Amino acid sequence: MQAVCDTLEQLVSEGTLKHYAIGGATAAGFHGEPLATRDVDVFVFLDAIPGSLLVSLESVFTRLSELGFYEFEEEGLLIHGFPVQFLSASPGLESEAVDSAMVVEWDQHRMRVMRPEHLAAIALTVGRPKDRARLVYLAELPQFDSARFIDVLTRHGLIVQWHQWASALGLKH
Repeated sequence: MQAVCDTLEQLVSEGTLKHYAIGGATAAGFHGEPLATRDVDVFVFLDAIPGSLLVSLESVFTRLSELGFYEFEEEGLLIHGFPVQFLSASPGLESEAVDSAMVVEWDQHRMRVMRPEHLAAIALTVGRPKDRARLVYLAELPQFDSARFIDVLTRHGLIVQWHQWASALGLKH
C-alpha cells in the first residue's frame, strides 16, 4: 500500500494530479481496524476537457501506463498489486473531503486520507448496506469528532437524513 501512495504522491509532484485523497474502506481502515476491501478508492481533482463539462482520467492513465501500470482488475488499475479506482471528486461534499484530507505518514511514506467525519457523511449519501455499517463503525471510533461531523452534515444539507439513519441504527444523534 505504501508503494501505491508513493505513486500517487509522484503524480501530484509531477502535476498529473492536482490533489487526491484515499476514501472508502481503505481510508476507514486507517482510522481504526483494517477493513476488508477489494480496491483502493482514490478521489481526485481533474480539469474539465477544454470546451466541455466532462472530466477525463486519460492523462492519469496515460502517465500510469508510462510508469508500467496498465493492467486492470475489475474496475481498478493495478498499481503495485492493488486495484486502484480513480474517482473524480464531485463538487460539494467529496471535494471538501479531498481538500480537508489528513496527511498521514506511514513508515516514511506520505498519503492523503479522508477524515472519518467526511467518510461517514459520504457513506450517508451513498446508502448501501455496507455504507450503513461503515457509518456505524466510523461514528463509534474514539477519535470521531461528532461536532465536526454535524458541521459537515449541516453544510451539505444532510442533517435530516442523519437523524433518520441514527434513529434506525440506534446511534446517538
